[in-house]
Amino acid sequence: MSLEEEKRLSKIKDAIIAAEKWKNVKLKKANTLLQKKVNNGLATIAKLKENLRIAKLPKNSSNSSRAPSTDLYKPKRSKDLSLREKSGKKTGGQPGHKGTTLAFSTETPDEVINHIPDFCSECGRSLASIPAELGEVHQQVDIKVPPPVLINHQSMIKHCTCGKCNKGAFPKGVQGRVNYGSGLIALVVNLSVRQYVSYERVVEFIEDLYKIHISEGTVANILKRFAIGCDGKIEEIKDGLQASKVVCADETSGKLDGKKIWFHVYQNDRLTFIGAHRSRGQIAQQTFFPLGFPYSVLVHDCLSMQLSTPACLHQICNVHLLRELKAFLEAHPKIEWSKQLIRLIKDAIDLNKKDPKPTEVAKIEDRLTKLLKQNMGKAPGKIPAMWKRLNKHKDKIFLFLKYPELKIPPENNSSERAIRNVKVKVKVSGQFKSDDGAKDYATIRSIIDTANKQGINIHEELVSIAQA
Repeated sequence: MSLEEEKRLSKIKDAIIAAEKWKNVKLKKANTLLQKKVNNGLATIAKLKENLRIAKLPKNSSNSSRAPSTDLYKPKRSKDLSLREKSGKKTGGQPGHKGTTLAFSTETPDEVINHIPDFCSECGRSLASIPAELGEVHQQVDIKVPPPVLINHQSMIKHCTCGKCNKGAFPKGVQGRVNYGSGLIALVVNLSVRQYVSYERVVEFIEDLYKIHISEGTVANILKRFAIGCDGKIEEIKDGLQASKVVCADETSGKLDGKKIWFHVYQNDRLTFIGAHRSRGQIAQQTFFPLGFPYSVLVHDCLSMQLSTPACLHQICNVHLLRELKAFLEAHPKIEWSKQLIRLIKDAIDLNKKDPKPTEVAKIEDRLTKLLKQNMGKAPGKIPAMWKRLNKHKDKIFLFLKYPELKIPPENNSSERAIRNVKVKVKVSGQFKSDDGAKDYATIRSIIDTANKQGINIHEELVSIAQA
């Protein structure tokens, strides 16, 4: 073989080796890229599996903001995850608890029925000629449906010596030829708004008991006119709330002609205001309370709209935090941070039940500071978001311990109870048919709940408003 041939073959060989090396490099790169995709896919699958596991964890009123009425099953009790601490007391009535039973009345009865034996139960002889004497007395408390009262209002005429014919003026509520009285109006309002009875059944109830026929349209008109008559009372409630030291706020959704509507509640231990609005946001608060609550501590669930509401101070709901933390603990049981924060919040709530000393409050705040300094930014699930939120609103968590004289509640449960009636109403009625209907319900419910808190007889209060 010639030298030139050998050089040519050597070049070919080098080219083949270089090609193989290049091919191997490309294959290696392709393999690395493919392996990266596989790893990413496996990581995505693992993440989706974890999300699915968390999603499958049962949500109920103890680990979320869901209402107790939405619980489809009774969750298993867990000593570690329960939000309620054991009191150590036995179930049932406690020593010293005053029971309520039917008491025997010593007043003169409306009716007396004597039950006299006719024959001897032993020998069978007639007892007709033997005088009876009083034995035991048993009482029966019953009610009778009173008949409707028909009142004719007559406009009397007097002729003055000057020749003027003077007619007596009819009072408010008697302008029409035939009118419904305040008692009937109050009963319709009570049945519809307080007792959640549908229009159809209100009509049926009134006709069955009182033989008075009214239509569903009449029920709607009665509620509308009554709500208008509540304007003065509503302003009193709003003024009272704005002058209060503590106000609690919450909101819940309802249905209005197939679309979502929001009911907002602002309340304390004596007053309740409920307002209906298409918006859940700041525009609703500005509609109901344009100035906010500059002299009050506002207790709420850390919703951005509530945080933006002007107030002297803000207290966020600790029970909402406990529910979130319980959900975290169920989803990620190895995260100690959730357990420690749950214990801290429970200790703070327990301390609030006593007369907290400044040193005890300082210890609680120091524990909170240490927990929030732990970097939870890379923790799984929604823990990082909560960690950031608590750091941002640290001063609003245990505010109730700093000002014990104001009696700030550590939670917002009273507002949840105050707004729960909306959910019951929606369950019964399905939805509201108009904006006015929703607003009328909210107005009347504000009056009823305020009267209930103040120990006022609700029906008498409704009669009083109907007469005004």
